[in-house]
Amino acid sequence: MNDSPLDSLDARAIAFAYLVFGVCGIFGGEALLWLGFGIPVSPTLALVKGLALVVISSAFVGGLVAWKNKRINRQQRSVRSSLNQLRSVLDASPVAILAVTPDGRVTRWNEAASETFGWDQQEVIGEFLPTIADDRRFEVISLIERSITADGLSNYPVERQRKDGEIREFRLSTAVVRDADGEASEVIGAFVDVTEQKQRERRLREFEMAVEQAGHAIYLTKSDGEITYVNPAFEAITGYERDEAVGKTPAILNSGEMDEAYYEELWETIETGSTWQEQITDQRKSGELYTAIQTIASITEGDEVLGYVAIQSDITESVLTRQRLGVLNRMLRHNLRNRVNVIEGYAAVIRSDATDESLIAAADNILSASAELAIVADKAQTVADLLESEGTARRVTDMVAVSVDHAESQYPDATVSSTVESECSRVVDNRLRVAIDELVSNALEHGGGTVHIDVFPSSTDSTKLVVRVSDDGPGLPQTEWEVIERGEETPLEHGTGMGLWLVNWVVTKVGGSMALESSHLGGATVVLEVPIVGPETFGSPKSSDDSGDSGGSNETDDSESSDSTDVSNGSEPSESPSGR
Repeated sequence: MNDSPLDSLDARAIAFAYLVFGVCGIFGGEALLWLGFGIPVSPTLALVKGLALVVISSAFVGGLVAWKNKRINRQQRSVRSSLNQLRSVLDASPVAILAVTPDGRVTRWNEAASETFGWDQQEVIGEFLPTIADDRRFEVISLIERSITADGLSNYPVERQRKDGEIREFRLSTAVVRDADGEASEVIGAFVDVTEQKQRERRLREFEMAVEQAGHAIYLTKSDGEITYVNPAFEAITGYERDEAVGKTPAILNSGEMDEAYYEELWETIETGSTWQEQITDQRKSGELYTAIQTIASITEGDEVLGYVAIQSDITESVLTRQRLGVLNRMLRHNLRNRVNVIEGYAAVIRSDATDESLIAAADNILSASAELAIVADKAQTVADLLESEGTARRVTDMVAVSVDHAESQYPDATVSSTVESECSRVVDNRLRVAIDELVSNALEHGGGTVHIDVFPSSTDSTKLVVRVSDDGPGLPQTEWEVIERGEETPLEHGTGMGLWLVNWVVTKVGGSMALESSHLGGATVVLEVPIVGPETFGSPKSSDDSGDSGGSNETDDSESSDSTDVSNGSEPSESPSGR
C-alpha cells in the first residue's frame, strides 16, 4: 500500500501547522493591506473572530486527520495480517509455490518447493531458477513473458529438474503481481507434481493397448456377470460385436456342452477369490462350436468383488491337430507295423524257398527295408509319447551312464566314453536321455566308431549344464542342420530322417538349446545346453577317459531310477515317456 506524505504526519502537528498558517495569514494579510494599500487594520473584534475561526478550523482538521490516521492504521494492520496469513498458507502449502522476477530470479520459495525440488530457500533466493539448465533459460523467460501477457496461466504442463538430476512432470499455474504503475513485479507459480499420475496414465494406456491388441479373447463383467467390455479378439473369436455383447452375460456363448456342475464349480471358485482355469466348449454367434482354455479371476477392492476378468485362448485348431496326429500316429504305428509284419513274413518265405542268388538278395533288401520302416514307426511313437509326457528329475550322471551302456550293448565294436565334471552331478529333466541316446546312435549308425560324451557347467548361465556329444564320423551335412535351424522342411529342403528333429524337440521341450560344432575327434559335435531342474547333488559322477574305457566306470544299475523315462532309439521304448 502506498501512503501519501500526509499519512505519516501526526494529527496534532497538522492542526498546529494549520493554526500557525491561519494566524500568519490573518495578521500578514492585515499588514499587507495597511502597508501596501493604506487600508486601515480591521477592528479588534473582527480579528478575534478570525483567530477564533482559525482555531476552530485547526481543531477540526486535527480531529479529521486523527480519524483518518486511525482508519489507515486499521487498514495497514489488516493488510499486514493478511500478508502474514498468506505467507503462512504459502509456507504450509503441500504444493510447491515460488515467485520470480520478470528476468527469472527467485523472490519467494516455500518449504514444499524445497521438498519438491531439493534446494533450500537460502540457496535460491536472488538466483536464477535452479530447476532449469543454463541452456534452457530462454524457455523460462518465454514462459514468464507468456504468463505476464496472459495475466497468468492455468495447468500448463512443464518438466522440471530436481537437485539430484531427476526429471519430474508438473502442472503449473501462475499469477502476476503488479506494482502501482501496473508493471509486473513478480510472477508466482504453483507446481503440482503429476509424475506418478502421468506414469499411471501411461501404464493404463499401455495396458489398454495390450488388451486391445491381444490375440486372446478378453472380457470384463460386473459382479453379477453382466459384460462391460470385450476386446477385438473377443469379437473375432466369438463373432459377437462389442455392442452385441456388452450388457449381456457370458451365457450368450453357452454351447450346452458343459454340464451344470461345471458352472457351479466355476462360480464357487471365483467367488472365493481364487482363479479358475479350465477347458471349455463354447459357441460362436454363427452356431459353430469352439474349444478354449478359459481363465477367470476376480477384480477386487479390499474385500469387495467389483467384477471379473475372463481370458479365452481358442485352442480349437490345436485340439483338431492333436486329434489328427493321434489318428495318423495310430495308423502309422498300428497299420504300418501290421503291414510290415506281412511284408517281412512273405519276404522270409521267399528267401527260405529261393535258390536264385538275385532273388535271395532281393528278399534280404525287402527284409532290411521292412526293419527300417518298423524303426520309423517305433520312433514316431517315441516322439508322440515323449512330447506328451511330463518330465521328471534325474541325475545327469545316471542318464549318461545308461546311454553309454545301451550304446555298448547295441554296438559292441564301437568305443563310447564319457567325462562328467565333478560339479555337474546335478538333476535335469529325464527326457534328455532320449536326446543323448539318439545322438550317440546316429553317430554310430552313420560311419562313426568312436563317440565321447562331455558334461560341464555352462560358461554363460550358472543354471544350465552343457552336454556335448562328439564323434569321428563323416560329419553332419550342412543342409540337414540348416533345416533344423530353420524349423521347417520344404519339398526341396528336408532332413534325411527323424533323429535330429527328435533331439531338437526334446531339447526345446525341456527348455534348452542345441548347437553344432566341429569335433575334436574329426566328425561332428552336437552341443546341448539344458536347465538344471533341481539343486540336489547325488554322490559323485562316474566318468571314463578318452582311451576307450567305456564300460566299468560308467556302469549304473538302471533299476535305481525306475521313475525316469528311458527310451532307446531304434528299438522298443524300455519304459513309457510318462514314467509308467
